[in-house]
Amino acid sequence: MKILICKGHLIDKESAVDKIADILIEDDKIVKISENIDEYVEEEHTINADGCIVIPGLIDNHTHLYPFIKKGIPAESVCFSSGVTTVVDAGSLGCDNYEDVRDFLKYSRLTIRAYLNISSEGLAKLPELEDLEPKNFKIEKIKNLLKKYPDELVGLKIRVSKNIVKEKGYESLKEAVKIAREAMVPIMVHSTNPPDSLDKMVNILNRGDIVTHMYQKSPFTILKNNKICNAVLEAKKRGVLFEAADARAHFSFEIAENALKENFYPDIIATDLTAFSMYQRPTAFNLLNQIAKYEYLGLSFSDIIKSCTITPAKILGLSKNIGALKEGYQADIAIIKKENIDVEFGDRPYSDIEKNIRKGKFTYNSMLTIKNGEIVYRNILF
Repeated sequence: MKILICKGHLIDKESAVDKIADILIEDDKIVKISENIDEYVEEEHTINADGCIVIPGLIDNHTHLYPFIKKGIPAESVCFSSGVTTVVDAGSLGCDNYEDVRDFLKYSRLTIRAYLNISSEGLAKLPELEDLEPKNFKIEKIKNLLKKYPDELVGLKIRVSKNIVKEKGYESLKEAVKIAREAMVPIMVHSTNPPDSLDKMVNILNRGDIVTHMYQKSPFTILKNNKICNAVLEAKKRGVLFEAADARAHFSFEIAENALKENFYPDIIATDLTAFSMYQRPTAFNLLNQIAKYEYLGLSFSDIIKSCTITPAKILGLSKNIGALKEGYQADIAIIKKENIDVEFGDRPYSDIEKNIRKGKFTYNSMLTIKNGEIVYRNILF
């Protein structure tokens, strides 16, 4: 089957594309990108994208999926309707329950990857918190799963919030990092409300590891005296990645704006969506809402799209196939439209019940999503 997308504004920093052009899809591949493709395609498969933006299918690098946890998001319905074609579950499951649930991956058209929680049962027992006692980590079982499912499991995840690690401080993180190094995978670290300074946290990490919730505001942040901590700057230089995944309570305008003044940008922009923030205003809502929020904060649209396409594609080892608009790449494509309307962006720092609201003047609306050359979502008005 062929699909022809006509007259859309193609934007993809990886391919240095920023122009009005056509895209021809055949079966599951992008076969041609040109300013005027003269090819017969059936009318119902010819998409007029005039006035719309055409981007690579988005990658949400931080979510929690149903049925991995009960309060996870229904993946296909939420993702396809917001231009997301690849999604990552950030540690909902641990080594004791991953294999009980993983079969659902076979039945999803989404590309799904996951981080394995260092705690053996992950988040399955919430509101009961994870067991982060290092002596209880099931090291061999964790390593065996990572080895058994390399095309599904991309690394380890740990939440080091003070209420979880308690008196152990960063000892649990040190042991988890040791396991990750032995298994040769990265670790993603939930940084909100840590037990000690972020200097000490990031000094434990190295190239490829991810600090998520980078703009959180709790007693310890990436700032000291409103400037980026030296240890944080050094961590980024050696290849530690910083992710903005704001959910409901992991973002502060104060922290973000001070960091952005120093050009300390996210490597990855994701959502940390659960049922608690999915479609909820003024929380994360969906990935398109996060794109609008970070553009409101002053980041360029093309840089934002890079942070939720090619950068996570590289982290996932998929950058030769997805994350860019290139001939020969998998036909994962999102068509979106900038809508000039009032929209609320929220700021609810950890443990702070007050919500600080900013009013933006635009958002992005999903028009059509293509996954593997198949139309999987279409706005009824498009």
